[in-house]
Order: sequence, then C-alpha cells, then structure tokens
Amino acid sequence: MKAKRIEVKEGNITVPIYEFADGRFCVDTMLGETRKRITRTSLDAAKIEARRLIAQISSGRQEEKILSISEAEDYRLAKEKVAPHGISLLTAVEEWISFKTKTGQLVRKTVPEVVNELLVAKELEGVSKRHLEDRRSRLNSFARQFPGKIDNVTAGEIEEWLKRMKVSSRTKNNYRGALKQLFRFAQSRRYLSRNEPLAIHDVAEMRVKEGAIEIYTPEEMQLLLAHAPSKLTPFFALGAFAGLRTEEIMRLEWQDIRFEQDVIEVSAAKAKTASRRLVPLLPALREWLKPLRKKTGSVMEFNSYTPFNRARSSFCKSGIKIEAAVKVFVWKSNALRHSYASYRLAEVKDAAQVALEMGNSPSMLFRNYRELVTGQQAAEWFSILPPGQKDPLLADDQCNREAA
Repeated sequence: MKAKRIEVKEGNITVPIYEFADGRFCVDTMLGETRKRITRTSLDAAKIEARRLIAQISSGRQEEKILSISEAEDYRLAKEKVAPHGISLLTAVEEWISFKTKTGQLVRKTVPEVVNELLVAKELEGVSKRHLEDRRSRLNSFARQFPGKIDNVTAGEIEEWLKRMKVSSRTKNNYRGALKQLFRFAQSRRYLSRNEPLAIHDVAEMRVKEGAIEIYTPEEMQLLLAHAPSKLTPFFALGAFAGLRTEEIMRLEWQDIRFEQDVIEVSAAKAKTASRRLVPLLPALREWLKPLRKKTGSVMEFNSYTPFNRARSSFCKSGIKIEAAVKVFVWKSNALRHSYASYRLAEVKDAAQVALEMGNSPSMLFRNYRELVTGQQAAEWFSILPPGQKDPLLADDQCNREAA
C-alpha cells in the first residue's frame, strides 16, 4: 500500500510527511543538496520536525549540522560552566581563542632538533666536558627512541621508556634529570607551552634504595697509589686526601693548588654546588702531587671523562703485580670521597669543618659519606706516602729535637 502523504506548509515552503501502515511518520525533504529523512512515531512529533526544517530552509541555513547526542551534552555542560561567570558560551570561546593566539604560538620541533640545540647552548655556556658528554649520551638515547615532535611526547611514554632500561633506579633518575633540563629548555624556546605542565613533571622520581657506604682501607689505598701510573695518581690522591668530586678533579688546574698556602681552591665555576671553597692541602697529598707539579695547565692529562674512565678501568682490571702474584684492584663507586669523609671526620672530630671542606651540609655528610672508623685508622690513612718517604710532620719533629 502506498504511504499516505501529509504536507506541512508555511509561506511558500512545503515539507511532506509520509504515514506508513505500521504507524510510523517520515519527514522526507531536501535540505540544500542533502536529503533529510526523519522518522517519528506520532504525527505531532513529525510535524515538529517538519516545521524545524522549514525554519532552517527559510533562514538560509540549509547546511546547518544537527547536533549528535554527545555534542548536545558537551554544549549543555559548557553552558553550565560559564553560567557562574555571567558570560555567554560564545564570549568564553572567543576569549579563549584570543588568549591562545597571543600566548600559545608555538614552534613545533622534533626531539632530535631540540636535543641538538640544547647541547650547542650548553657548550657555549662553557659547561664541563663531562657534563656535556653525560647530556649528549642520555639525550641522544632519548632522541633515538622519540624522533617525533617534542610536544607529542607523553609522561606515560617516558615512564615506559625508563622502566625498560636495565639500569639502577639512581641511573634512571639521572636520565629523568636530563629530560627535565631538555623539556624546560624547549619551554624557554617556545617549543612547548608555558601555560601547561610539562610531561616530565608527571614522571615520578624513582625510589632509590641506599646501599652500604664503601671505603678503602689504608692498605688498599697504599697499594693503589704505589702502583698507579703517573697520569692517574692525581685523581686517586685528590679523591683520597682532599675528598674532591670527580668533576672537580677533572676541571682542576695546577694554579688552583696553592702549595705555598697549603690549600686547594675549588672555584665556583668548577664546583658542583657553584660555590667557591678552600680545601686543605694535607701533607700526604702534597707529597704525592709534588713530583707531578706544573706551573700551569690541567692537573689531569685527559681532555675528557671518557678516556680517563677507560684508563682508570683498564688499570684496575689489569691487576697490580706484587712479586709473582697479580692482584686485581676492586673499584668501589665514589669510595675515594667516602673514604676521605670517614677518615677526616675521625681525625678532626668536627662534622661542620669536614662538610665545609667537601662542599656539603653536615646532615648530608652523615647520611651519604661517613663510615665509622677509628682515630688510629685515620692516622694510618693520612700517613700514606710515596714509597721511601717519611711523614713530613714526623721529620720536622725529629729535626726540631735534634736542633734542641
């Protein structure tokens, strides 16, 4: 049976409604170049839809998109959010677009591009070679994994990348620190928005389980220094008898060691804490450095950390020959600095003084560096001298006694 046609007419616009045998009513007309068919279960509901279409046709808005259920819900929620502020939804949208236009004009860059820019900037700043090598290694590794736009990198992706690394939690935190520097640099260059939190801020710092503090015994240190090649001796001696950090030793120059005043100046530019400090040039250290002393130039012969670390590792692993036996020297991470803190504190019994010499706070000294040793062990440690030499203080005492 042919469907019954019912017409809704307003002015010169007519929209048909077709009544089917099953009780449905279908509004069927053209809206611009698009055919619109809307089915309703009652004639009244169908007539409402017909009049709505007539209104669209008469106002020239034939192409207006009908909102979906989700779009209508978004519209309702948006209206609710702006209502307390006394402005229309359109005004709120216009103000937001204006704000983003003024402050959100970003230059989109890939991660490798931003990494290269950061490394160049740091080199121009004059940061240490070791710091630059560290950043280059960590950030290039990140760039290889994430070659796309930096603003597309998410916190979840960074966390997953760090999780897959087969390294310690402390090392993962070091990578996180490098990434924090990268993302802040990108933000400063307007490659990332300044009005939104950085992805790296949502990456939690790894929990680090503190291990036991390791130090060397006086016997181990005597063995190391007595057989070390001359190009490694300054590093071992400065770590053991001055407590300097690796980065500080690598940056140290001979003119920083004031033999006449018995002090070592660690300038702000060379200190990790960017704070100048004076470290005592103890007698044992003076004796180990004297044969190697130069007027100017770097104390370390290596131009960067990597070849130094390779030489140090090779020496320790190759073993120290003692008569017919070969003794492998076990390298302990940061143990030179730990040893200095432990033996020096046992010697002077003044945590504030030792912390000042090391460029730390007393609380950090106790928490991170100190191992319990006796005064006798401390005396043995600071009496370690080159083979065949006597303690200069004892020699002075003997001369004084002989003169008397």
